[in-house]
Amino acid sequence: MPFNTLLLTECFLPGQTHYKESGVEISLQPESGETVLFFSIDNQSNPNCKFRQLLGIDKDNQNICDLIVLYAKDNQRVICFVELKGSDLGRAVKQVCNTDKFLRQSLKKSTSFSNLTAKAFIKLKGSIPQEHRRYQEELSKHFGDQNFDIGRTTDFGQFLRGIVRQSKGKRKGKRNKTNLK
Repeated sequence: MPFNTLLLTECFLPGQTHYKESGVEISLQPESGETVLFFSIDNQSNPNCKFRQLLGIDKDNQNICDLIVLYAKDNQRVICFVELKGSDLGRAVKQVCNTDKFLRQSLKKSTSFSNLTAKAFIKLKGSIPQEHRRYQEELSKHFGDQNFDIGRTTDFGQFLRGIVRQSKGKRKGKRNKTNLK
């Protein structure tokens, strides 16, 4: 399935750089020279999308992610598998990895995928579970260390651009102390 086929489907969301599903949302503000394309591929939220049929997985009942986002600037090309979840991080990881796997199988005869950097972005509505390190390791094995993000931030533009988020670490500073007399 070439990408030009995907452009002609009901999955393509022309002009959109914002997506919301079940109270969870993502967005980005494109910068000069960037091209960003959103594809809503989950047939539960977009029944008109026939992405599962295009991949040949419509009878397997396989989990796939909510969105594919294509990002391009200069010679950089990124395909990002996006899952918006309330809280089930394990299922979200499975969905982004499955979608990548099935798309790669579909494109194995094409050189289209070899020029793309595959990434995964999981946006959680709830808090990040304690066992998140296990899921981070799984995503790292599948996509590479800097090619996945799990979080609660809505704006994922920096991630797509490859700008590494700085860890906040422990805050240092004075605490407000009230002197009681």
